[in-house]
Amino acid sequence: MVDIPDLRGVLIDWRAHDVLVDAAQEAWFDDPHREGEETAEFARLTSTIGEAMAVAMRTILTAAGMEVSGTGNDYAPHELLVTRRLVPSAWSARRDARFSRRFEAMGAAWNARHAAECPNPDCEHHHPK
Repeated sequence: MVDIPDLRGVLIDWRAHDVLVDAAQEAWFDDPHREGEETAEFARLTSTIGEAMAVAMRTILTAAGMEVSGTGNDYAPHELLVTRRLVPSAWSARRDARFSRRFEAMGAAWNARHAAECPNPDCEHHHPK
């Protein structure tokens, strides 16, 4: 999601599947003081998953040339902030070049087709000089 209040970048976070979240919440509701082993186990599991996903996301985004930092958000401790691209994207440049080649080929095909159909050989639109 976009960091709207400050427009600093894009916020990246991992959300556990609803099945895990529901099970953890049931355990927490059954143990309102959160003193039991089941509650502690769910807390360890969700924290470990969040940490692992934050490391994985940071690694992937950094490898893709992004500037990534933590947000310091106590309510989303594994949330990341992507603020800018540090290096050009090789795959994006390749995709853009491929699009340009296809666009130029389509334009040339269109011009050739309409030049063949154009009755006026002096037409600059269909017969460029």
